[in-house]
Amino acid sequence: MAFAKCLFYILLLYGIVSFASTTKRRPLVFVLCLKGFRWDLPYSYSHLPHFRRLAAIGSRALWVDSEFGGSQTNILSFMSGLHVEHHGRRDFIETIPVINEHVGGHTRLFHWPWFDRQRNNSLFEHLRTGRKGQPEIIESYSNHGRMSLQRLIRHLTSMLNSLTDDNDRTNLVMSFIDEPFITLMRHGMHSDGIRRTMLNIDRLIGRLLSITTKKNINLVILGDHGVEQLDCRQAIDLYSIINQVQLNFYTDQYSGTSFSFVVYPKSDFARQLLLTQFKKIPDEQIQIHLNDIDQLPPKLRLPTATDKPSPIIIFAKEKFYFSYVVEKNSGHCERNDKNCEQSVLVDHSNDPHRLSMRTALFGVGPFFKKGHINEPVLMTDVYALLRQILCFSPFPSSRGNSFHIHNMLDLTSLSNTCAHLYLSSLNMIKSVSSQSIIQNTTINNELTLVYINITEKYQNPSPNIIKMHIIID
Repeated sequence: MAFAKCLFYILLLYGIVSFASTTKRRPLVFVLCLKGFRWDLPYSYSHLPHFRRLAAIGSRALWVDSEFGGSQTNILSFMSGLHVEHHGRRDFIETIPVINEHVGGHTRLFHWPWFDRQRNNSLFEHLRTGRKGQPEIIESYSNHGRMSLQRLIRHLTSMLNSLTDDNDRTNLVMSFIDEPFITLMRHGMHSDGIRRTMLNIDRLIGRLLSITTKKNINLVILGDHGVEQLDCRQAIDLYSIINQVQLNFYTDQYSGTSFSFVVYPKSDFARQLLLTQFKKIPDEQIQIHLNDIDQLPPKLRLPTATDKPSPIIIFAKEKFYFSYVVEKNSGHCERNDKNCEQSVLVDHSNDPHRLSMRTALFGVGPFFKKGHINEPVLMTDVYALLRQILCFSPFPSSRGNSFHIHNMLDLTSLSNTCAHLYLSSLNMIKSVSSQSIIQNTTINNELTLVYINITEKYQNPSPNIIKMHIIID
């Protein structure tokens, strides 16, 4: 009897391994990130057919509160679950693409910030390798080579085919494009240009939905940050206050948008000198934040080195904006005139407290509720959402009343699909066990069955949701 029972489980295990080697074992996910996809754009263009369908057959958040900064900081936040303040950590940061490689999936990245093999000096170079391999870079991200919708569409078929091919390990594709931000920046919020771009984005969504709904692919569409119009604001010529030669000499790095400017001083002396220069700008025009002040709001805290002074953050006030170059209308620029740039009509601020910096989030697929409108969420909450739909986590980590993103998910469908990945079938475990399980017991004998103690930990216990922690040396 004992021999027959052992033989049964050996054959069962062999069948599972054989099945896993020829078919997809993990859920399929396609993530599309749109630059400058402000939270109200989907509502303004809700008359477009595929935007309307996206809201009807999936879940959406009212908005997503962005992090400090632009594309790269916000994308790193929802890939790592860390606020910007902790982006400089060196002890442990693992992003979604890398975790997916750890657990046996495969990630393909298209024009995705922070994963550029050509940037060997990248601050986050060490994040790229997983235990099973490296995320595949289809096309590298570059600030100077803008990613258009047309270039994405040329690669779209091959990316979707890699998800649906049973002989391909790919289960996660992440793509980033610079629209609608580029069109907004050049033509403004209420132009014919942005209407055409939103129509093209709507067509892209329609093409994605036609495939993802048939192939049971979970589709996540979100923005990296919002945008704000310059309108009739008065320009502050920042380089007339402190020129680029001085900035290069006194800072390790600096960056700016039309509404904000951040500098990292090289020394305490340089910091004091820079502050003196910036304070020459009238108080009614700018607001200065120092990163070492205890009262600084958490969202404005930036990572700092222990041997360097903290950064200086400057925001332009309501009726002003920062100008860095001589701006001209694009119609008066000669084709080869490198010193002539068209006027910027829209830009993003580094300040996440601005309502216009909020962005949008949609989720469609077998793991998402239909027609659900969710409460506002944080950019770092998207990390928890991705962990769940990729079956990394059995259930969302509780954050009290502030954690609502899991309400977008059909948790029954999620747990049923992910059961074989985190062993959520209690009945199967009990049938295999032939003796009682002793809590906190470690079994080192290789010839003995390893008994797994599964405990349920949730504020409102559900039979479909469990949490496990398994360590295999």
